[in-house]
Amino acid sequence: MGRSQAAQDLGPAEERVSAACASAGVALSAPQAAMLGHYLELLNRWNQVHSLTAIESPDEQVTKHILDSLVAWQAALRACGGLDKGLIADVGSGMGAPGVVWAAVMPESRFDLIERQQKKAAFLRHVIGQLGWAGRVRVIESDVRDLSGKLRADLVTSRAFADLQSFLALTAGISGPGTWWAAMTGRQNKKVSEHLLIKMANQSIELRTCPAIRLDVPGLSAERHLILATREK
Repeated sequence: MGRSQAAQDLGPAEERVSAACASAGVALSAPQAAMLGHYLELLNRWNQVHSLTAIESPDEQVTKHILDSLVAWQAALRACGGLDKGLIADVGSGMGAPGVVWAAVMPESRFDLIERQQKKAAFLRHVIGQLGWAGRVRVIESDVRDLSGKLRADLVTSRAFADLQSFLALTAGISGPGTWWAAMTGRQNKKVSEHLLIKMANQSIELRTCPAIRLDVPGLSAERHLILATREK
């Protein structure tokens, strides 16, 4: 039996994304699969010149960029809840994981993709323009430390930006009471303290961390975890 008509209507990248997500139990609409497929096409086009990612296999890109981000998104949404209309800051957004991937499946949320490297920020701006996200998703070409007090995110996320303690300390300035953090990490070798005190310029803030969540990313043998924290005051 041949492919379904829906599958035939998809381009190669969209079909790859849709099939991988379906097998992982991640439900995507046809427009979401199309956006993520287009994103991968843009990434590969730019990667030929600008070396944005060392992962060149299309199947690996779907697993390590798309599925990795979406599995973390599902876990974060279950734990945090109520963030579908908030401001999400992806710190050290790089080539767009998880920020661009999350923006595709969270159409009512606003996103700040914070990236200080010029070529990566230029790529992210191009993606936003191509996907029609202007006004909802913006790129901030800056070091996150320079944004302290200039924005307040409802959720701060990153993938391999820094160790947890450094990540929380560096991004404390863009938080407020009730802000959540969702850090995507690899293997967990250290126990994370349940309560953390982060010192800022003229104040200290208290954070409560949750036990690390082990993520099961189909096709990915490496360990993946999500660490959540929330600001109490």
